[in-house]
Amino acid sequence: MKTNRLSFLLIASCALLFVACKDNDDTGADLSGQGFFSQETLIYSLSGQSSISVPVVRLGTSGDITVNITSTGPSEFSVPSSVSIADGDRIGSAEITFNPSNLAYMESYDINLSINGFSSIYGYGNAKLQIENPMPADLPYASYGTGTITEGWWGEQEDKEMFYRDCGGGIYQCYLPECWGHDSGAGYPVQDYVFFWDTKTNKLYIPFQFMGCEDWCIGDQGSIACKFGGPGYGDGLRVWREYIDGVYKTASFEQPHYDPATKSFYLSDSAACDPKTGKVTYGTAGTPDVFKLN
Repeated sequence: MKTNRLSFLLIASCALLFVACKDNDDTGADLSGQGFFSQETLIYSLSGQSSISVPVVRLGTSGDITVNITSTGPSEFSVPSSVSIADGDRIGSAEITFNPSNLAYMESYDINLSINGFSSIYGYGNAKLQIENPMPADLPYASYGTGTITEGWWGEQEDKEMFYRDCGGGIYQCYLPECWGHDSGAGYPVQDYVFFWDTKTNKLYIPFQFMGCEDWCIGDQGSIACKFGGPGYGDGLRVWREYIDGVYKTASFEQPHYDPATKSFYLSDSAACDPKTGKVTYGTAGTPDVFKLN
């Protein structure tokens, strides 16, 4: 009895398989015309190129087809509205183009793609692209100019040369070498003064590193955000800069910035603040370090 039952199940399975194959045969032409993505998430790491290719696949190879695509994502990227797959080919490519100089290093950009009218039982009708733009290890610094930095707390002045490197997207990473030598005897080491400059808005973003201060001695609310609440602080990431902007919307201090009229960089506020409350614990708020270009 068990043998007969197994035989029946085997025959029934074969019959279902035959029907399924027949159904696919009847719709073979339709399946050949259906484009799809082979993956839901595609990750690209840029290295100076100006385009990336996203494969669009179909099952068959018969006839020329056009696969219509819709997309959402950053305006820096140009995405085609359709992909053509030629007769005899199984794979076409959506060529996404961009100007590398408009992209910021150390950033990740997301683009969402959808195939219009997707109904295939194969592959995916939607795909998310994660495009990463790492900072080249050998990205050089260049001289931006010379000037004088005035320290807001002690009032000391030092002549310095400012160096910068272009991170793309209008963001410069800048540094003033070996600042505040007078503080060495007080336990504050000589160090480079590093900050990020958004040349489109002239806002400055300063990682926590002023004068070698300890965690409790914070230069301003911006550095509080960098040290205690800012995601990816010190990396110049867009999410970090946006966080800093949010902090300054409610801060009593003026946001660090560059004034093109006076060619001056208004850097950290010199008052020490409580990192939990942002309130000044000593010093005078509103007296920033200033670097003025010659």
